[in-house]
Amino acid sequence: MKGKKISRVEVQPGIWLPEAYRFGNILESNEIRYAMFGAGALAVHNIMVRPTVDIDFVVDEYKKAINLLKEQPSIASSNLQKEKDGIQVADFYFKSGITVQVWDNNLYSLPMTDDSWSRVTLRPVPGYGSIQSISREDLIVSKVGRYTQQKTGSKYEAEKNAKDIISTIQTLPKPDFKYVIQRLKEGARRETSSGSSKIHRLDWYFVREVEIYQKMAGSFDQDKIGKFISTILANSKSAPIEYELLHSLRKNKSISKFKSSFMLDDASFSLLLKRWKSILKINGDKVSLSSKDIQNYVNTLEPETLSEYAKRIVFSGKNT
Repeated sequence: MKGKKISRVEVQPGIWLPEAYRFGNILESNEIRYAMFGAGALAVHNIMVRPTVDIDFVVDEYKKAINLLKEQPSIASSNLQKEKDGIQVADFYFKSGITVQVWDNNLYSLPMTDDSWSRVTLRPVPGYGSIQSISREDLIVSKVGRYTQQKTGSKYEAEKNAKDIISTIQTLPKPDFKYVIQRLKEGARRETSSGSSKIHRLDWYFVREVEIYQKMAGSFDQDKIGKFISTILANSKSAPIEYELLHSLRKNKSISKFKSSFMLDDASFSLLLKRWKSILKINGDKVSLSSKDIQNYVNTLEPETLSEYAKRIVFSGKNT
């Protein structure tokens, strides 16, 4: 069975939700620290319940977890040697059509930390019991960049992940912006959709994906979505975000168009203007600045550093 892959299709919630609870209970009863993420976290946080191709679990005792799951009955196939950019993830395919993925202290593109583990909460699975889930902030950040990676190969999957982000933002009563900004710096993805293998931090992906988030926000609370996005952009002050924002402002040449493009509210835009006042020339709605001004400004910022997670991807030498 080992190494044999099965074609995966989306499974309806009525099938995968009780199985998610069952597997979570197996991990917990064997004293393995775990949390659901992906579609499972969306469901138990009462954000949305949708079909999924797999049930995602992150664990802090990877070998113990996979040894436990590979002993479960009704396994059709498994892939226990799979690594993604140097990060281990095991696939278990069950005869029921369920696929369980077990990740070694990582959420797609985001490492679990002591802080992120402390934010894991026990959430109810209506009609079944309770299960451990990552925080909604980590759910958002873990999906940043998936649209960019998937839009060429699968528009459906790409837009589904963007919608997951917007749906989760809308449910946050009081976002921990400081934590989100930190997690965007800690996570990273390999840029694969354009044929490039360059590694970027998640804040780089976030600012580049605002356009699709804005598009997806049409049927949601746009004020709340805009507030979240503009607060992240205005308070990050990271080289990747500042660089993208300034070049967009230079291209737009219009303050109103620029604000609209990034869903910036007045308070967030004022914060950005305060930082950029030395390089901007403003005349009413018109604004001008040069590429040289932008580069000189970015050079004054704290140099971008790759997280330990990003370094592992760089040195893994493996494509996603």
